[in-house]
Amino acid sequence: MQNINLYMIVSVAFLSSFSHCVGMCSGFLSLQTLFFKGKSKREILMLSTLYSLARIFAYVVLGALFGAFGAVISFSMQVRGLIFFIIGLMIAFIGIALLFRGELLKFVENQKVLNFVVRIAKTRIQKKNLANFLLLGFLNGFLPCGVVYYFLALGILSANFINSAFIMLVFGLCTLPAMLLASFVFGILNEKFKDIMFKISASIMIINGIYLSFLGYRANA
Repeated sequence: MQNINLYMIVSVAFLSSFSHCVGMCSGFLSLQTLFFKGKSKREILMLSTLYSLARIFAYVVLGALFGAFGAVISFSMQVRGLIFFIIGLMIAFIGIALLFRGELLKFVENQKVLNFVVRIAKTRIQKKNLANFLLLGFLNGFLPCGVVYYFLALGILSANFINSAFIMLVFGLCTLPAMLLASFVFGILNEKFKDIMFKISASIMIINGIYLSFLGYRANA
């Protein structure tokens, strides 16, 4: 995965999982807990793990699709350079939107898409069986989220569906500790600490976006 650093992927994914992903997925986490009634802590842990694996599977599917798209459009070095430039700017924009939040973040994390996914999810919890529970986890992976968009953009740049799927797999696995913890306890981390992690994560995105745009510019200079 040329120009895409694994350490950067892990750092952004891990920091974002505690500072942004838990809050972004809080609605789905509350739906998830509806299945936990009468279950032991061990059963809750097992169910939460299965739920997250279904969510991660959704990320991998999206990663493979976006990576395949990147492979199709990157048919020459000049076009590849242009793609790096444009997506680098998009990544920087996502990072700025996450860093400063407000209206920019509302644009990135579209409320209409969120409501649509949540509406489908609510129809799945009428029957509390394992199939619907796993489907809920899978739908969780399709929530509009700036962090997910960031990694999908990296997947496009990888121009390979396997590499892109791997990027999304690593991202998903890095969110696992925070999401499992959130299944048991909400708001366990100090808000100031979460804000610091969030700012570091968003800053890495912005720097990486600018760097990728620079690589794209140099390729066509």
